[in-house]
Amino acid sequence: MPAIKKLAARQILDSRGNPTVECACILTNGQAVTASVPSGASTGTHEAVELRDHDPANYQGKSVGRAVDNINTTLSDIASGGNPTDQVKLDQAFIKADGTDNKSRLGANAILAASLSIAKTAALSQNIPLYKHIAILAANRSPLHIPVPIFNIVNGGLHAGMNLDFQEFIIVPDPKHIPSYHHQLAACVAVFHQLKDILTREHQPLGVGDEGGFAPALATNRRAVELIGEAVTAVNLTFKEAIDISFDFAANTFFKDGFYILKDRPEPLSTDQYFDFLSELITSFAPLSFEDPFSEDDWDDWIHFTREHGDQVIIIGDDLLVTNPQRLQQAIDQKACNAILVKPNQIGSVTEAINVVLQAQKAGFKTVVSHRSGETNDDFIADFAVGVGADYVKFGAPDRGERIAKFNRLLAIESEITPS
Repeated sequence: MPAIKKLAARQILDSRGNPTVECACILTNGQAVTASVPSGASTGTHEAVELRDHDPANYQGKSVGRAVDNINTTLSDIASGGNPTDQVKLDQAFIKADGTDNKSRLGANAILAASLSIAKTAALSQNIPLYKHIAILAANRSPLHIPVPIFNIVNGGLHAGMNLDFQEFIIVPDPKHIPSYHHQLAACVAVFHQLKDILTREHQPLGVGDEGGFAPALATNRRAVELIGEAVTAVNLTFKEAIDISFDFAANTFFKDGFYILKDRPEPLSTDQYFDFLSELITSFAPLSFEDPFSEDDWDDWIHFTREHGDQVIIIGDDLLVTNPQRLQQAIDQKACNAILVKPNQIGSVTEAINVVLQAQKAGFKTVVSHRSGETNDDFIADFAVGVGADYVKFGAPDRGERIAKFNRLLAIESEITPS
C-alpha cells in the first residue's frame, strides 16, 4: 500500500463564486486525488467553523488562504507517511492538532478537505469504488442501495433573496410507485421542466436560486405548492401519491422577536398560531417531511411538534442538529425530531460524519445526506450516501452543473450495484 507523500491545497471558487478549499492527497507512487468542500448560506450557529481570512480587500473578506496554509503545513505534516486507509487515525490526529471544540483554529473547511481527499485516495489505492470504501469505514454490511432523491425545485429564503419565506419547496418520488432511481430522476426532471412552462404562463421570472430551483416572486408560500401540484399532475403523476411534497422552512430566517413572520398571514404569528399554520399544511398537502420548522434552539417547540405530528410527517433537524453528535443525542433523548440532515462540512471530517449517521440509524432516525447551497463539482456525497446506507439524498434541483454532478454519479453507482 503506497503511503501519503503530502497534502497540497489551493483556493478555488464554489457555485456562488465565493472562495473555498480544494485539497489533493498525493501518494508516494504518484497517484493523487482531489477533493473540495462546499459552503452554506443558511448556516446553523452551532456548526463547525469555516475558516475565512476576513480581509475586505480579498474576495470581500471571504478568501480562505489561512485554511489552505493550514493544509499545506500542519495537516500535510501529520498525514505525510500515513496509510490512506487509516481514515480514523488521520482524522483524529487532525482534530487533536486543531484542539478546539468547533475546529476554529485550523478550520473545518481545511480539515474536511484533507479528510475527503484521503478517503478518495484510499479507494483509489485499493482499486475499489469510493462508496464501497465508505461502506467499509461505516461497517455497513447491508446490501447497498440508492437513497431516494429529493429535489428542491422552488428556492426561497436566503437561497433566493427572500422571495418566499420557506427556503425550499421539495418534491420526492415515492419508491412504492416509482421504484428505481433512474425512473425517479426522470419523473422529477419532467416535473421541473413542466413547472418552468407553468411559471412562464404565470409571467413569473425563470431565474433560479442557489440550489437550482426556480425563484418566482409569488404572493404566498402556499401558491408555490399549488403550482408544483399543477406541474406534477400535468406530467401524468399523482400529487401526494407518486410525488410527495416536502418543505425546508429554515425557520431561523423568519423567526423574529418571538414571532413567525410569513407572507401567508397578514400579522406575525405567535407560536400557537404558527403551530396551527403547520398543522394546516399537513392537512392540506400530506407532506412527507418538514425540515427546520422551528428555530435552532427552540427545543420545547420541536419536542411538542414531534409529539403531536411525528407519526404524520418526517421532522428533520438541520440547523437544530448541525451533524453534531451531542445535539443529535439530545434530540434522540428528548424526542425533538425523527430525522437528521447530514452535511459533512457541518462537523468537519469523514469519520465524524459517518459516526453521526450510525448514531442516528441506531436510534431509528431517518437519514438525509445533503449538499450545501454553495457547492463544487465534487460528487463525494453521492458515494458517501450510498456507502452509509442513507434513506434520502438532497442535492438541489435537477439544474446547474454542481447539482447534476451528484445526480449523475448516482446513475453510475446504480448501474454498478443493481443486478442485471
